[in-house]
Amino acid sequence: MGFSLAWFAAQGIARADFLERAGFDDTGEVDEYFEEEHSAGELPGGWIVIVTSDVGLLAPDKLAQWSAGGRLVAAVVHEDTMNSLATEWLEGKQVWSLAHDGSEGGDSLEVEGQLPEIFEELKQEAIAAQTESEREGGGVDFVFDIPLDVAAEITGFRHDEM
Repeated sequence: MGFSLAWFAAQGIARADFLERAGFDDTGEVDEYFEEEHSAGELPGGWIVIVTSDVGLLAPDKLAQWSAGGRLVAAVVHEDTMNSLATEWLEGKQVWSLAHDGSEGGDSLEVEGQLPEIFEELKQEAIAAQTESEREGGGVDFVFDIPLDVAAEITGFRHDEM
């Protein structure tokens, strides 16, 4: 069984303000492996991240509100269905969005907005790896990682790396 979660990283917004907007309280308890329904922490570069099993929090009205006065990168991961999504919001407005639906096939990728420069490089690497995998019998969905890798390049956070 794989990960099924969402995460939100905010920059330029005070930790207390971000947690309050998102409706969370800091318990002070450490949750290293996302075993709780919600976890939060601070990252280098002034990022505050919330990891949650409640993927319903990824609603445009919430993301607009949470990003007011700062920057927000959000991602959703459903490893069992090989679906992934990442999006960036700045000052209440969506900048870009990337979504992969594993049921659509290995190279399905919905793209919206002005993507970060790193996107093209990560896309080319994933497509090359996907092509090589298919030559060797397939079974690996490298395009699934593109949204997650773009979000990780910006924030320094990835759900499956410590």
